[in-house]
Amino acid sequence: MAKAEKLLLLDGNSLANRAFYALQLFSTSDGVYTNAVYGFLTMLFKLLDEEKPDYIAVAFDKGRRTFRTALYEEYKGTRKAPPDEFRPQLDLLREVLTALNIPWFRVDNYEADDLLGTLARQATERGIETLIVTGDRDALQLVGEKVTVALTRKGISETVRYDPATLKADLGLTPAQVIELKALMGDASDNIPGVPGVGEKTALKLLAEYGTVEGVYAHLDQIKGALQTKLRENRDKAELSRTLATIDTNAPVELKPAELRVREPDYPAANALFRRLEFKSLLPRVTPPEGSAAAEAVAGQAAAGAVEVVAARRIDQPGALRLTGEAPVLAEMTVDPGNPGRPRPVGLAAGDPPAWLEGEALADPAGLLDPAARLVGHDLKPLYNWLYARGVTPPEPAFDTALAAYLLDPGRSAYDLADLCRQHGLGELPAGSDPDARATRASVLPELRRRMEAELASRGMDRLYWEVELPLMPILAEMEVAGVGIDPAALHEMSGELERRILQLSQEIYEVAGVQFNISSPKQLGDVLFGKLGLPHGKKTRTGGYSTDAEVLEELAADYPIAQLILDYRTLTKLKGTYVDALGQLIARDGRIHTTFAQTVAETGRLASKDPNLQNIPIRIEEGRRIRKAFIARPGHVLLSADYSQIELRVVAHYSGDPALREAFLRDQDIHTRTAAEVFGVPMDQVTPDMRRQAKAVNFGLIYGQTDFGLARAVGISRAEAKAFIETYFTKFAGVKRYMEEKKAEAREKGYVTTLDGRRRPLPEINHRVFTIRQNAERMAINTPIQGTAADLMKRAMIAVRRAMREEGLTARMILQVHDELVFECPVNELDRLARLVKREMEGAMKLDVPLKVEAKAGPDWYSVQPYEVGTDA
Repeated sequence: MAKAEKLLLLDGNSLANRAFYALQLFSTSDGVYTNAVYGFLTMLFKLLDEEKPDYIAVAFDKGRRTFRTALYEEYKGTRKAPPDEFRPQLDLLREVLTALNIPWFRVDNYEADDLLGTLARQATERGIETLIVTGDRDALQLVGEKVTVALTRKGISETVRYDPATLKADLGLTPAQVIELKALMGDASDNIPGVPGVGEKTALKLLAEYGTVEGVYAHLDQIKGALQTKLRENRDKAELSRTLATIDTNAPVELKPAELRVREPDYPAANALFRRLEFKSLLPRVTPPEGSAAAEAVAGQAAAGAVEVVAARRIDQPGALRLTGEAPVLAEMTVDPGNPGRPRPVGLAAGDPPAWLEGEALADPAGLLDPAARLVGHDLKPLYNWLYARGVTPPEPAFDTALAAYLLDPGRSAYDLADLCRQHGLGELPAGSDPDARATRASVLPELRRRMEAELASRGMDRLYWEVELPLMPILAEMEVAGVGIDPAALHEMSGELERRILQLSQEIYEVAGVQFNISSPKQLGDVLFGKLGLPHGKKTRTGGYSTDAEVLEELAADYPIAQLILDYRTLTKLKGTYVDALGQLIARDGRIHTTFAQTVAETGRLASKDPNLQNIPIRIEEGRRIRKAFIARPGHVLLSADYSQIELRVVAHYSGDPALREAFLRDQDIHTRTAAEVFGVPMDQVTPDMRRQAKAVNFGLIYGQTDFGLARAVGISRAEAKAFIETYFTKFAGVKRYMEEKKAEAREKGYVTTLDGRRRPLPEINHRVFTIRQNAERMAINTPIQGTAADLMKRAMIAVRRAMREEGLTARMILQVHDELVFECPVNELDRLARLVKREMEGAMKLDVPLKVEAKAGPDWYSVQPYEVGTDA
């Protein structure tokens, strides 16, 4: 017997709406919102792969006016208008479907449900099986012998399928009774009135007994009390609701199998569209088979908009090229094998017009660069790193398009040169590794620079670019090359200590549990805690077990010692595996670790580090702090640590102008003690450690959106106490509250916030309809000017310090930047001069309404540094 053909029907409005709210709001580089389209397509392609349908169609609503609004003007009248970020995406989605050769329908006076129902009925009459995918439960009335409805849940990633048997098992209804249910109970989302006072439970009970609305009214005398009165007085509403809830399966749409058959995309159109929408991960779905006519068409289309190819000279001998003036340079880098943190170039497209240099041509970088040359490039730092490592001081950069792209669009995950050229109207860059393609990619840099410079100026970020981001890049490259000394013996000793402590914790856990098990297995741990020991459980995981994450364990720890033992076990195993043991694997041939400072990652402007990430070494516990003992100075040198004191709270004082906050910093008071004194209404000398601890949690928490629930958990007080504490705090520090409200209002008005230096962070979700998404954007609106200004300050300080070190002829090196701290490796005889210089330049790097304060420490290793008394300049 031949297998039945299958029709896949998709509810366009419903699924696009679900995708919009399921995914974070994102857009193309030129500002076109695409998250709903992208989410819809991921689900579409998944369904095509899994279902392999013979036919497909997508149905859309066409306006709010339908035959239902003619019957009842208030139908769907309570629905809010869709967000501005969503509406244009429906047109865009239909454009994409057309390019994919997927039929879609939209008919005046009818909803998508009616079109789906009509097509499903016609398919059933032809013996075709139908799968309807929607987020609308009304579609359950369409379930039949040959019709299955898949309802989306958890956004668009999961569906629940209903056939007549599962519908009966789940809801106790037949498909026809889905309509009867709506007739009785109504539907708030569609503003279908139903019978006032009849909810789902009552409606289901009535249908179980009488079958239909007609059956209910035929036996009205058997229904007693107020329910009978409600039904009798509102029969007209029940009948109206039944009509409104009924999907019309005779809409003016026709199933024509030849037109709905699944076909290959219009490859040239779809490929071009996906590139315009920057759907890189989906491009394989619209890439035609090699050698096909469609492949030739796509290639021809790309060629028509391509950048003109440059014929490159191929240079493989040193001395054949010398760069002068502002020279375009594009390096293709790789990692030096066996030497972590050290990049080296595979080749170099350089000059005007660019030549391609490789092999021996790269052996003499000093001979390649004229002292007066200035480089224009894309992501120049790895090249500068290599030059410093070869003993060559690179020329000052003229422009870096990756840094400019980061300032203009800080939320992107990557800054690909080809994407930037597309975005700025320069056309398609050639792919491939031949010298001409590489040289062509370098040739666009001067024009791309010109266009990006204009955009930086138009957004008021040109000063930030020229004074901060661009001059910082060579300093970071120099720091990466310098690296930091590591004592392998100290790491080995720490690893052994942690191993012994972990083993001890394991035995203690086994004793309390009464059984040995894999502590690192969430499933086995859940079985022991919630099954064998019977501890109170909380949220479930995706796999159906109970969560054993840190939040759950922290709640249990107060009453169940095993939970705290497991938390300690996890902390120490992470310390050992992620830091102590891993650091030992990253020591380069020079005995030092060379982290990479990421300048284009954080939307706030903060620097990050990777391979290894030195920002994340946990220092709140003693075992974490002791890892710093392995970071050592060379013989004859010491480490100098210079740390900004309470920098973000000082920025809050500047922004808010709060008198109490400003006075505390102007009088050099301990800010947490002063806060506690204000909130608890006691003199500062009567503030207890516990009072200060609560004040500290508030100072650092509230500017990051901490709630009363979060504060209560952080300091171990009741939620009511936390709520009262926060209310008192905002009464005493009214300027801080005013600042927070002003920043949220500014973000809502402009769609972005800025730092004192003009760094801009877009916040497209600030007016989002979903509360949690909008609330997160509000937190970022408050936090970004604070954290971003602190980041800009640190960058300015690094530039000022490095410039002063050169001017004074110091041989000390800046080697690390971690949060608000700079670390230097310094000859012992330069320590006093360096400490004075660093303190002076860091405290003067930016003018705030309150003074900046830097605390200096020195010692043989990063753990052992002690306060260093810095004298004044002579």
